[in-house]
Parts: sequence; C-alpha cells; structure tokens
Amino acid sequence: MKALVYTGIGQLEIQDVPMPEDDFIIKVSGCGVCGTDLKTYIVGHHMFKPPAILGHEFYGTVYRAPQDCGFKEGDVVVAVPYRECGECLTCRRTVGQMCRNKSFIPSGAFCEYVGVPSDYINKGIFKIEKGDDVFTLVEPLACVINGAEHLKITGFSNIAIVGSGPMGALFALLFSSRGLPVSVIETSETRRNLVSSWGIKCYEPGQVDIEDFDNIVIAVNKAEIVNEYITRVADGGTVLVFAGLPRDVVLNTDSYSVHYREVTVTGSSGFSIQHFKKALEMIKTNPGMFSRVITHRLPLEQGREGFELLKKAEPLKMVLKP
Repeated sequence: MKALVYTGIGQLEIQDVPMPEDDFIIKVSGCGVCGTDLKTYIVGHHMFKPPAILGHEFYGTVYRAPQDCGFKEGDVVVAVPYRECGECLTCRRTVGQMCRNKSFIPSGAFCEYVGVPSDYINKGIFKIEKGDDVFTLVEPLACVINGAEHLKITGFSNIAIVGSGPMGALFALLFSSRGLPVSVIETSETRRNLVSSWGIKCYEPGQVDIEDFDNIVIAVNKAEIVNEYITRVADGGTVLVFAGLPRDVVLNTDSYSVHYREVTVTGSSGFSIQHFKKALEMIKTNPGMFSRVITHRLPLEQGREGFELLKKAEPLKMVLKP
C-alpha cells in the first residue's frame, strides 16, 4: 500500500509498504495533520523514530472485519488513537487521559490502510453515518473538551482564547456553540479575519483589556506570555496552559495573583474516551460549524508540500487524503 513515511527531520516520502495483516482493517479516507506531526517533522520526536508513519486523526471505511464483531465491510468509522485501561487507580479517579496503561492503534494513518488489533475493535472504533473530513477533528476536539472542563465557567464568565491555531479555533467554536461570550487574541491578521468571519470577536494583542476575562486559555506555545495573563486575568479567574511546552521549561508564576487574587493556573493534556464520545456527538450534531477549521486538503502524495505550508502557518487545519 501507499504510505507517507517520515524518514528523518524534514523528510517525508511516499513509499510502498506492506498491507496490514490484522483481521480488522480500515481504508483511510482522511487524516488530519496535528501539532505533534508537524513538530516531529521539524525537530524530531522521541516517540517516533524514523522510518515511521505519522498521523492519528483519521476516519475511513471498514475494509476487512471478522464475523460478529459489530462491524461489516463498508461501514464508515472513526477511530480513537488511544484509549485508557479503565481499571487503574488513575482511571477510577476519572482522569483517564492520564492513564499509564493505555492501548494504542499501532500504526499511523498517513497511508491507505490501518490495521486494528482484535481486542481494540469494540473499545475504540465508532460508526458514523457518512464520511466527511470533519470527523478528523474528533480527537482534537476531545482534547479541547478536556481542557474546557478545567475552567471555572459561571453565568457571568467572559472567556479569552490566546492564539487561533486549529486548537484555539476549536476552543472558540466550542464556547460559541454553547452560547458563552468568547474572544480570541491573535497576532496573525489572516487568522483574525478568518475567526471574525465566524462571528467570533478577535483582537490583536493589546487591543482588549485582559482584566475583563475570568477564564483564559493559552493555546499558543509561548511560555513567556503565561505569567502576563496570570497577572492580568480577573480576580478569582483561571488560566489554562493548554499548548504544550518543552519539558525543561519553567514557568514564572506571580505569587501575589495566585494567593491574594485567588487566580488558578492549570493545564490539560490529551483526552479520555468520554471526551472523545462527547466530541463525536458534537460534530455529528453540527458538522458544518466545526468543518470551518479545515482550510486545506491535499492528496497524500503532496504531504511534504503540505507540511512545508504548515511550517509557514498558512493553513489552519490540513487533511491529507490517500
């Protein structure tokens, strides 16, 4: 089968690789490019040693299925890239996203076919009525839903999203869909114009009073701005450090804000299966709204060109299609 193979930093190439031999195989219809994929391409990643097939935000049709598994050839499905064990103490504490005994789909999805282990079929594969690239957004939206649960939102809240990359945009759409007041702070004029076209308020940094917001999501990986928002968020407010930062980065936190103004600083990472299910239902209910995030679609053969565009931050969200 055809696959886009990561062969080293800055290197992606189309190769013929063996078909999966699993009893359950999904023919990939589309796979989103996430921030981790792009990071791996630019600087490498300890979890993805070349040669490797990247990509985990995918949907497709069932190509092969064992009898009586609940699925049949031709079913349209979306796959959970990982799932918590559901049994460990961490899972029982309802923070399955932190489970250290997760099971994974073993291959990336920048390819034509993905094999799924038999013990994963009924745990991490979900039917959808018809195929649409919007279902590549289920996993990133699940991460956003997890992040949103860390905020302290009341009937009087005003929310700011710092950064309108694909995740920041999903946060903005999530809160907008819930009828909550939300604004986006973004340096890029192109992205400000895009988000504004959705009816969401969008500002350049410095154009809005941060003190007006009691919940702030940092959706851009700039450690140097975190403390600025901690010191300026409304009294009793919450700052969510959502964007991933390098392990060795130490955040400076204003102790006065934390103690005397009761500001909460929190973070979130990944998703649990419950977040994934919520995201799937939200996208099923309103696919048109969430599909706005997808601005570019390219065939798999143009994958390297697509990654180069992403390096320049030209697309918001890109889907590669075999």
